[in-house]
Amino acid sequence: MTTGIVYDPIYLEHRIGTHVESHIRLIEIMRLLKEEKVLENPDFKSISPRKATLEQIKYVHTDELIKEVKELSELSKVSGHVQSLDMDTLVSEKTYEAALYSVGGNLEAVDKILEGEIKNCFALVRPPGHHSNAYRCAGFCIFNNVAITAEYLFREKNIKKVAIIDWDCHAGNGTADIFYNGSEHGNVVFFDSHQDGRTLYPGTGFLHEIGAGKGKGKIINFPMPPRAADDVILIFFENIVSPVLNEFKPEFILISAGFDTHHTDRLTNMGWTYQAPAEYLKRIKDFADKNCGGRTLITLEGGYEVDKQAKAVYNCLQVLNGNEENLIKEEPRSSDVNILTHVKQKVIKPLKQNLSPYWDCF
Repeated sequence: MTTGIVYDPIYLEHRIGTHVESHIRLIEIMRLLKEEKVLENPDFKSISPRKATLEQIKYVHTDELIKEVKELSELSKVSGHVQSLDMDTLVSEKTYEAALYSVGGNLEAVDKILEGEIKNCFALVRPPGHHSNAYRCAGFCIFNNVAITAEYLFREKNIKKVAIIDWDCHAGNGTADIFYNGSEHGNVVFFDSHQDGRTLYPGTGFLHEIGAGKGKGKIINFPMPPRAADDVILIFFENIVSPVLNEFKPEFILISAGFDTHHTDRLTNMGWTYQAPAEYLKRIKDFADKNCGGRTLITLEGGYEVDKQAKAVYNCLQVLNGNEENLIKEEPRSSDVNILTHVKQKVIKPLKQNLSPYWDCF
């Protein structure tokens, strides 16, 4: 089994000063992968990205959004200064080009998976994408990598069903917005676990937000209380994700992987260890291996403690490659009994009730 790793130095060229979403995030990941000799291992294959075409970006985004990113990148080059899309989202001289390669890295990975050259892949790309919707960039994000990749699968690869799983600590509001009414070209289910929107940006992702029209019942939010630890995400998988996946039967799984759920992350209040995403991924991979040929693509979203993020990425790569025994682990963490009671009674129970009209498994 071969696992792909998408990376290119172009992703370091999205330079936005002392911003928390820094190129250093990728530098630290690549440093650890080299130190652990992952890149020398024949079970892993380096994948060079390509540029996504404008037509592919337009699968999801408006002409106006694309034009704004391009023009601000050009202005940054002329002025020598970083430009702002909003108060959190910055653009530098190379941002537009890096964003095209960020999307294109995911598309190249899809091709390699479908051609059988690799079984699954982790796209170590930036800028990230899950907060950007059709018409607005936000939350450090430029083009929505995962949403465009889903549309690419529908429009160019004859895939009919895609599951998107987002475990970033912040709700993937851009992805949810794009697919809230479903897709004209395929069938999407979006599982979004995140810190409760009452306590964290972007303030969305609540239980009642379940989609509309063709997408009704297919936007599935799991708002976690602050300090929830590793055990809470497994409750979500066992009670919601697993039964829906088994009923939906996706042909391809896309994962928006943020690593800002770590208990030390400066922007969030979650309680995960750096092995928690890997433990969640084990369950997802087991389903994928049994039901959709292992077709799984992970793309990098947030994560701002760079050393912890690097270890969590390394752990996910080990799971993708079937080497669960090689995980780097820290002291296990468990949720307080009050958190577990809240999750089971105030999140899982009403979520099942909200989804029951749309899924036989509930």
